[in-house]
Amino acid sequence: MIVTDHFVYIHTSRTAGTFLNKLMLEHVPGAHMLQYHGHLRDLPAEYSHLPVIGFVRNPWDWYVSMFFDYRRKQQYVYEVISKGGALSFHETVTRFLNLGDGSELSRTLLQQLVNTAPTIIDVRTPPRRRHPGLRSKNFENFPDNCGYYSWLFKLMYASDRKHDIHIGRFENLKDEVLRLFTLTATPISAGIAGYLEESRPLNGSPRPVSYIGGYPPELEQLVAQRDKYLIEKYDYHFSA
Repeated sequence: MIVTDHFVYIHTSRTAGTFLNKLMLEHVPGAHMLQYHGHLRDLPAEYSHLPVIGFVRNPWDWYVSMFFDYRRKQQYVYEVISKGGALSFHETVTRFLNLGDGSELSRTLLQQLVNTAPTIIDVRTPPRRRHPGLRSKNFENFPDNCGYYSWLFKLMYASDRKHDIHIGRFENLKDEVLRLFTLTATPISAGIAGYLEESRPLNGSPRPVSYIGGYPPELEQLVAQRDKYLIEKYDYHFSA
């Protein structure tokens, strides 16, 4: 979570956050990091008047990016769900999607996540436990029949206060950055324009270029069912 003079940025995992963090911290007035992957609920009241921006990604594509990136980093949520990396993409993503199905397996996995995740996140929390910004308590009441990505997205923006929230689409990242900056009255400086024009993606996952071939029909449909919230809200489709 980054606070600037013009907005608050919420960084959901695998939505170009490394690229955006660098842009904002180097080029947006007053930008400073409060907490990497910080939740809107944790925003200090003194900044609650600021508009909030963030990004969303096609759920089918998000799970591919998540799988390959988390596997490379041995990220703890992935390690628990995938049996330490022993399971395939299909098996692992199915487990992520079914965390809220009430089965004995999902209850066991959620308890393992409760036991593994940090109780607090601060500078002393090891990086592998610090990311993607989830605490032990977050896994205690996982919602029924909700996909992991939809749950994570909602969790990042949940707050007891009302906020003016604007979400951009990852797929049109640079154009959407300019749109969101304009909406929040953020001046488009030469530094911002140059960064967007010249910078290449950062922290990309070692993954296939297209997600289409990785989904058998039953897994494609499971994403459609479990992540219906994001798919309908942001008009996503299973297509190249």
